Amino acid sequence: MSDIENEEIQESGEKLAPPPGSDYEVPYTFHSETPLERSYDKADHWVKVGVRPNQIYLDDGKLGVINFRKEMRDPLLIKAGIDRTIDFRCSLTLSATDVDIVFSSVCYYEPGAEPTYINAYDPELSSIKEVLSMVSNNLFAYLQKPLLQQDGDI
Repeated sequence: MSDIENEEIQESGEKLAPPPGSDYEVPYTFHSETPLERSYDKADHWVKVGVRPNQIYLDDGKLGVINFRKEMRDPLLIKAGIDRTIDFRCSLTLSATDVDIVFSSVCYYEPGAEPTYINAYDPELSSIKEVLSMVSNNLFAYLQKPLLQQDGDI
């Protein structure tokens, strides 16, 4: 990405992801252990209706890939009255019976604070990984639900 493009993104208020391979770039991968029927169609629906991402970078059924960015309040801290946001990029790679989820460019921040990108030594690492695991388990549970049959389908 050129410096001009970076400046345009900074001016638009979007947070910049750390460069690939940096100390901050710690990808988290989750893999479904069970076969998932029609995973692409259902995952696409889950992303658009359930997740409601801030931005979708790639949505290609032929490749079986959905890439998006999401900012969400940390569900583990809401009950404690702490307002922390987790911002991540997610890549879903899907086939007819399989799905892999990779979270990257993961950061967290409190209102008015600069984002802190996760690295292997961050004291919040286990808490953030727990939230990402909740997101992936939510997807896997959704994909395991049977498809609803319409009245004319037999």
